[in-house]
Amino acid sequence: MLAGVMAKSVVNDKQQKLLKVVSRNGVSSILFSLEKNPMRFSQLMFKTKLNPGILDRHLKALMQLNVVEKNEDKYTLTETGRRLVSILAVKYC
Repeated sequence: MLAGVMAKSVVNDKQQKLLKVVSRNGVSSILFSLEKNPMRFSQLMFKTKLNPGILDRHLKALMQLNVVEKNEDKYTLTETGRRLVSILAVKYC
């Protein structure tokens, strides 16, 4: 019984972290920008109008949560990221 409660709280912690990151100013703009195609850091910076420090912090947090990945020099959504964008699109568009 205790293992089930602990597993549930781990899932809740991950969900809370994801919600906290997604609620940051500019993160949804990053996600919707990457929905169409992979982008370089400079392309994302231009498209989202975020300063480099903020963009870097957001991308690192999204990569840590397995929402975004970096392949060579471009950032792209993971399968988790694509599912998240589709949920956000239904909710906010």
